Amino acid sequence: MTERNFYQVLGVGRSASPDDIRAAYIRLVKRHHPDVVGYLPSRLRDVQQAYRCLSNSETRETHDRALAQDERAHLARQRSIQRRLGRYDHRHPRPLPRTRRWRWPKLAVAAAGIVLAIRLSLTLYG
Repeated sequence: MTERNFYQVLGVGRSASPDDIRAAYIRLVKRHHPDVVGYLPSRLRDVQQAYRCLSNSETRETHDRALAQDERAHLARQRSIQRRLGRYDHRHPRPLPRTRRWRWPKLAVAAAGIVLAIRLSLTLYG
């Protein structure tokens, strides 16, 4: 499992050309250079490590394979979780929404109100 995605460190996509990778590296080195206010040595090291990996075609292929393997493992974990949750959902059905449980009493109150209004109007006007 890779510790970090070097494409994300440089802010480029996986299909980025070597020129795009170099441009992103230069932009980030300028931003995180020691002479710039807010210098973060760890961030500059990450950028340099990412560029070293992605600028070499062999190490880039290795990194791409590791990322693909991580994605497959992540998808397998997600499928496993979904299967487990699916089993849970079938054994323990969710309670009915609150609106369905209170629908009949609300209708009864509304009907009683209508009957009362009709009766009152008949006694007053009728």
